Amino acid sequence: MLRRGLIKYALVTLSSSGLANVMEPWTGGRGAILMLHRVRPQHNKPFQPNAHLEVTPQFVDEALQNLRRRGTEFISIDEIPERLASPRGGRFMVVTLDDASLDNLTYGLDVFESNDCPFTVYVTSGFVDRTALPWWVVLEQVIASRAIVDARPLGGNSAEVLGSLQHKRRAFVRLSSQFKMLPEPEKQSKIQDFAAMHGLNVDALMNNNFMNWKQLQTLAESPLATIGGHTLSHPNLSRLKPSEARAEIVLGAERLEEKLGRYPDHFAYPYGDSEAVEKTMFELVEQLGFATAVTTRGGILKGEGREHLTALPRVSLNGYYQDIRALRALISGFPYIGHSAGSGTLFQRSSGPARRDAASTRL
Repeated sequence: MLRRGLIKYALVTLSSSGLANVMEPWTGGRGAILMLHRVRPQHNKPFQPNAHLEVTPQFVDEALQNLRRRGTEFISIDEIPERLASPRGGRFMVVTLDDASLDNLTYGLDVFESNDCPFTVYVTSGFVDRTALPWWVVLEQVIASRAIVDARPLGGNSAEVLGSLQHKRRAFVRLSSQFKMLPEPEKQSKIQDFAAMHGLNVDALMNNNFMNWKQLQTLAESPLATIGGHTLSHPNLSRLKPSEARAEIVLGAERLEEKLGRYPDHFAYPYGDSEAVEKTMFELVEQLGFATAVTTRGGILKGEGREHLTALPRVSLNGYYQDIRALRALISGFPYIGHSAGSGTLFQRSSGPARRDAASTRL
């Protein structure tokens, strides 16, 4: 929490001092791709290890209005290749959301429509099919509701005693790290076993947190919406064989085509940091014909042909930093000085589950 406080203080100070505004003409590039996951009202539960993935509808609304007042143009992801290739045009923003959470429809859609703002939702098809589980949500709910959990399905050696809030927070970080080390093909069966062992109602969990196909179809019918691919089961692609990674990407996209009537033109890498995706994966996604693909690496868009269209950085709207001043600092590009596009910084590091205080997200 101390690290979070320091990061927020640095970002707010950078904006409030006026330095971000002064530097923006030189460091702000052509624009940025904003990265969100969940959009829902704040809830004051003491144990919220995934709070960084959630922003409130009020903050999103305020952010969109503030940026538009400053002359920012909100465009569709479809326009990115042309806008980055052209030296003309003002600064722009693209709004993206990962995973297909239900609140993207129940809360997010109203905000985007009221602001006439195009947006892209990257869909993990298995979440919508209910054939894959979001392990980070399962882990949060089990730990929140138990005094003891059996860590063996997640790669641990024994039971975890969760006697206090601090114990729960530490257990989440520790079990996340253990789970990450499991062989990728085993992870879905392991998280299913973990949920069953602890009596978690996974049907209710998925219905309460992720869209089904009917709900996704409703979202996709908005003229502002673009649906992108986000694999079949949300694996770390770098830990799969090339043929397995290709199948995850293609099967996930084909499922979207089957249910929504269109093969996606755009893609988001699960986790998306330097440990989860690298050059060979960028090349594979390009070979598969996607027009763009986004990472979770922090950075702004420079234009003039300096971006690889299947390795685009994003700016995270992080639940820990819901402050317009912090956002203004990030989109000024100043925190990314001295870093190659998407390499990450103190202010927005590409992170794994154990790095709870980083300003970026990993899913």
